[in-house]
Amino acid sequence: MKINKILIANRGEIALRVIKTCKDLGIETVTLYALNDRELPHASAGDQNISLGSGSLAETYLNQERIIEIAKETGAQAIHPGYGFLSENTEFCKKVKAAGLIFIGPSVEAIELMGDKKTSKEKMEEIGVPLIPGYHGDDQSITVLKKEAEKIGFPVLIKATAGGGGKGMRIVDGASEFEDALASAKREAKNAFGNDQVLLEKYIVNPRHIEIQLVSDGKGNHFHFFERECSIQRRYQKVVEETPSVALDDELRANMCETAVKIASGINYLGAGTIELILAEDNSFYFLEMNTRLQVEHPVTEMVTGVDLVELQILAASGEAFDFEQSDITQTGHAIEVRIYAEDPDNEFLPTTGKIQQIEVDSEVSFRLDCGYRDGNSISTSYDPMLAKLITWEQDRDLAIESMQDALNSVVFGGTKTNRDYLKRILNHERFVDGDINTHFIAEESEELQKEELHPLHFCIVSLVAELDLTKHVWDSYYVPHIKRFEYEGREVEVLVLKAGSDGVEVKWGSDTQRYSVYSKENNRITLGYKGEVLSAYFYQVDQKGTLQVFIHDFEVKVRALPKVSVKSGVAAFGEGALQSPMPGKIFKIIQTKGKTVSKGQPVLILEAMKMEHTIKANKDGVIKELFFKEGDQVQGGVLLCEIE
Repeated sequence: MKINKILIANRGEIALRVIKTCKDLGIETVTLYALNDRELPHASAGDQNISLGSGSLAETYLNQERIIEIAKETGAQAIHPGYGFLSENTEFCKKVKAAGLIFIGPSVEAIELMGDKKTSKEKMEEIGVPLIPGYHGDDQSITVLKKEAEKIGFPVLIKATAGGGGKGMRIVDGASEFEDALASAKREAKNAFGNDQVLLEKYIVNPRHIEIQLVSDGKGNHFHFFERECSIQRRYQKVVEETPSVALDDELRANMCETAVKIASGINYLGAGTIELILAEDNSFYFLEMNTRLQVEHPVTEMVTGVDLVELQILAASGEAFDFEQSDITQTGHAIEVRIYAEDPDNEFLPTTGKIQQIEVDSEVSFRLDCGYRDGNSISTSYDPMLAKLITWEQDRDLAIESMQDALNSVVFGGTKTNRDYLKRILNHERFVDGDINTHFIAEESEELQKEELHPLHFCIVSLVAELDLTKHVWDSYYVPHIKRFEYEGREVEVLVLKAGSDGVEVKWGSDTQRYSVYSKENNRITLGYKGEVLSAYFYQVDQKGTLQVFIHDFEVKVRALPKVSVKSGVAAFGEGALQSPMPGKIFKIIQTKGKTVSKGQPVLILEAMKMEHTIKANKDGVIKELFFKEGDQVQGGVLLCEIE
């Protein structure tokens, strides 16, 4: 059946990605948007754009009946679920088909089978696919699970049988830790997926995460599109993805890809899917899970194979056969993708919110940017904090890494803190450059990946930016030498401004004196000349105190010009034993009670934000004096949650 109109049951960059292919194919699109998303690009990008109103996710993007109703009202023949949300929801798939519509994805049976880690492993045993030693039985009693864990041998991995994204997963190093880890994993799984059943696996030391892209057509033919290396992860969330993997030789690659095709054939698969495998140090590999949908990292596969995976999804859902053979699919060059998140890696990766003032993109640098935001959009805590995906392609891996560094310098999300600098640190790391990576890379290299000190040259540029009066052209007049005080990264510093005029700038910091020519200052960008080199910095005011977010080369810092005399605040600071909310969220669980004695580092309560649990721990030894909220309460960032005396 030829599809002429598709409803996209998703938001952000994946909705825009599907629209792009539909336009290329001449297919009309219908987009959906929650009221708080009405300013996002996807809300106006379709041929028809329908509001889901306001409310919770259940009332908007997860409102299955309303979405199907809109599809029928608008004359859409098919629904593309993107990834996340309803993409692997069997009930939704059933309802779509019952309504006489096409679900652009696999069959209900395949989603159901592979969406449950227990049943999928049983099927893999039947097919003859290698599995990690473990337990996936029905008996979920603590006694049995603990006994099975001891039988497997520590370390073991506790994993929720439903869902993904690292939720409901815990690594346990010894028997004494098992019961607490099990309770935590079950609680998180129940909250995220409505199912607290878990399985146990032998934890593979120093593994690499390799996944194989599959697409099966509407005539029962199954194809692989090679592998993606996804070993750079944090809390089981992928951060950097690339293809091809430097860990695979031709023989190992062929074995892994053939295994993936064997799985697709064994379950009579349809559409796009990904087989995720764990690669051990001895080159043995094991089935991990199957994602029965398009993956966030699919662009790197598109870059090296030249195929449009969304187009193949649509063709497969239409019941058509592909017009190529497996031998026609080849890899060319090397592609890397990084995920740009609204988070602060230098503050325990806490999600950040606020407004994106401006997305700066240097069109002279070659890259692909899949982004679901535009200038002026606010970042909501209701969704995943990913802002965009940045993808580069070059003839080889070294060039692709270099190209990604240039791309990260060229894409700036002004006004909000992102992980941009942190991504650059990963790409610069010697182990990453050498391809010596595993899924523990970020944890193992946490100290090496810490923020570096600004070079004096960069610092002087930052201080110059802080010197600017954002409403006046300060370079029009000649300044007499004067000292400026700044708050830089939490500490106060002084800079001697020797000269600041339209003909040049001279700044001294410590023993370093830097001289510049001022080429231009327009809006939020200053361009300077230094020893024949052109230097640029972007800056954005991010609060009412005049704090500036400054981007200069590989660095992003916050700096604020201080008055000559400090002005004392009339607001009393929280005391030493105060526990504040690090971000907006919901009080998920209160562990301690008023009057309870606690030790420093002991969990006090659990805050849920952006679909993740964040444990708030005691910052001193003492007694719980007061708890200011109860379980289920919504809280703002920075509020006082608990006081310890």
